[in-house]
Amino acid sequence: MTTDKPDSIISAKALFEVLKQNTPQAPTEEDYKNLRYALYARKSTTGDERQERSIPDQIRDCMDKVVSISNLNVVKVVEEKQSAKDPDIRDKFTDLLEDIRSGRIDGIISWHPDRLSRNMKEAGEIIDLLDKGILKDLRFATSTFENSPTGKMLLGISFVLSKQYSEHLSESVTRGNRRKIEDGIFFDEMKHGYIINDKGQLHPDGSNFALIQQAFAKRMEGMSQKDIAAWLNTTTYKVRKKLKPATAYKWDKDRVSKLLKDPVYAGVLKYGQHFANLEDHYEFTPAVTVEDFLKINKIKDFSSPKLVSSMMSNKREDTKANLLRGIVVCGFCDKPFSSGLTPKQRKDGKIWYYNYKCENGDCSFYGKSVRAKLVLDFAYDFLDSHVFTTESNYKEFTASAKAELEARSRSLTSDIMSFTKNLDIKQKDYDRAKSMLLENPALKEHYDLNELKKDLEGLKQQHAKLVEQKATVKSVLPTYEKYLELFSDLSVKLRKTDDMALLDQILRKFFSNLTIKRFGIGKEQRCEITYKLNEPYEGFVNSKDFDCGRG
Repeated sequence: MTTDKPDSIISAKALFEVLKQNTPQAPTEEDYKNLRYALYARKSTTGDERQERSIPDQIRDCMDKVVSISNLNVVKVVEEKQSAKDPDIRDKFTDLLEDIRSGRIDGIISWHPDRLSRNMKEAGEIIDLLDKGILKDLRFATSTFENSPTGKMLLGISFVLSKQYSEHLSESVTRGNRRKIEDGIFFDEMKHGYIINDKGQLHPDGSNFALIQQAFAKRMEGMSQKDIAAWLNTTTYKVRKKLKPATAYKWDKDRVSKLLKDPVYAGVLKYGQHFANLEDHYEFTPAVTVEDFLKINKIKDFSSPKLVSSMMSNKREDTKANLLRGIVVCGFCDKPFSSGLTPKQRKDGKIWYYNYKCENGDCSFYGKSVRAKLVLDFAYDFLDSHVFTTESNYKEFTASAKAELEARSRSLTSDIMSFTKNLDIKQKDYDRAKSMLLENPALKEHYDLNELKKDLEGLKQQHAKLVEQKATVKSVLPTYEKYLELFSDLSVKLRKTDDMALLDQILRKFFSNLTIKRFGIGKEQRCEITYKLNEPYEGFVNSKDFDCGRG
């Protein structure tokens, strides 16, 4: 017995094909390009002025590491300045979730999962939206998310791990603070003796500043930290914090110790391992000189790791104070002298004396100084009587100069190659940003094309200067006549120069060290100076290959 199958019944194979065709397929990269993304950036520290650095950094990271690579369509940028520790307190995040539920936004791009949430309620809402397919994609600049059971499990773990949150928060805050420090911006609430303006600059706070200066002076005079604290508590000193009235402040030994160790009072702003010379950024008024700060903190050796080279400003006085520093040596302990400027008030105004001083506490000459004029006069007299103008001097000079110029040429070639590479990268960054702005106008306020173009033009100018320097570097060797013109009266030229950096550079070409012993006091004192020359001048003197000159 046979039964004919009705023609109207659909075969299993046909049903299989229909179901297969109507089953949603995994989205491709092309599908993601058609989604509408919101870029969400959040900074969790409090206080509006603390937000401005980190949020732009997050947006740029997202653009560079996510949007530009996958060519995604960002239709909205959301900036939140609120903590994610507690749920339902972020209005902009709540609005973003509503945009997703209503279909106005398909995906979220963020710097890290902890920017979206670090509480379980809102974390659960995000994962629920992913489960229901309402939130179609999630991308991060610092990690990869896969919209799968495993990916959502890992996302949930990331939300839960408060330790991971803390580490990323610390990293973000440290980055922003480091940049502020490098710009000379003070971002704490207060600094004893100073008023903080709206630019983060420190300016003397009237009588409070005077009291802090006196505290340093009393420490220089030998007063103990405990006694300084007791004295400060008898004064009118009051703490002034931002937007708050002045209040009485209770000093103790530990607080005085912290004050005396803070290099900001000598002009150097410190945050962790990062420093800024405040005089490079604005007219800062220190409460104590660098020399007194070093003495108070018992920093005697200029090679000590405690000494921050940033403390020395780049003003002319300090350029002068660097003159021959490190090669003028104490003849009693063989340690390099420190060097600095000492003011002396005269009827016609303040005059500065440049001195070398022994800072070795174990030396019999400790704390005593020698005028730099004695050292310079010795160097000038030496060059008066040792004039290196023979033909053999010239040949040795040109041979050495050629080697230096060749090394300089190689260095310039390396610099040019590096600048060429950086130019290419910067040009691509500019072109990419320009393209992204055309496709995503919402990012206009976060990408400054003019600034990028300015950076690009600056690199081009530096590159052109390097190319020009390389083209001329081999043509700077002097003729013998020009050499004679330069060296025949070198000591006379040096005596007349006001350029301390040039003077230092030239004298260091000749002298590797100058050792000084000072005997006697007052009018009876005398100095004994010995020296060692650099080559080839040491060889010239030993072989008497020089002109006797004016000596």
